[in-house]
Amino acid sequence: MQKFIFIFLLSFSLKAQIIPQAEPIEEEPQEEQEEKPVLFEEPKPAWKQRLHYGGNIWAQFWGALYFDASPMVGYDVTEKGTIVGVGASFIYQGGYQQGGNVAAGGRVFVRQAIWKSLFAQGEYEFMNAPNNQINFYNFDVDGPARKWGASPLIGLGFYQGRNSQQSGSFISVMYNLGAPSFGYRSLQSIGGNGSPFVIRIGYFF
Repeated sequence: MQKFIFIFLLSFSLKAQIIPQAEPIEEEPQEEQEEKPVLFEEPKPAWKQRLHYGGNIWAQFWGALYFDASPMVGYDVTEKGTIVGVGASFIYQGGYQQGGNVAAGGRVFVRQAIWKSLFAQGEYEFMNAPNNQINFYNFDVDGPARKWGASPLIGLGFYQGRNSQQSGSFISVMYNLGAPSFGYRSLQSIGGNGSPFVIRIGYFF
């Protein structure tokens, strides 16, 4: 009898210890994220992709102020890196506490890629400046106060950087084919005033 009572109490105790099954937790629905529209840049027209902008700039203070700003724009005419373009030059030169003078003009040029970042360039420059021995090879003391002079130039240059592309900052050396008989004499010359070799530093992109 005692054995029967013990088994009955044990079974009742086990039933009391059964843990009821947990009810599943309903997940709250996540708010749908609004999809942001993807913005696409419209491709440039083919003719705009062939345009190049840039120019040269030069400043020096060796006894006198000399400043040259020469913007230019070019257009790819072939798939082999041939660029044809136009440009302008605005030059100021003057000494300390002295009057200065201004020279201005334009140019047409052809630039050809040679190898990697190396290029060749030919151009024809027209400049209007005071008629004296500083500005022209063929100055005329008895001539007009200002005059036009034209100079054909050829040269080589290279773009700085490691991307081997025909763009970026550049340095070039040009030779004035008009020297020493005619044409504009640049103060950006290598080897002193009157030298036909002209150095140019600028940017082209």
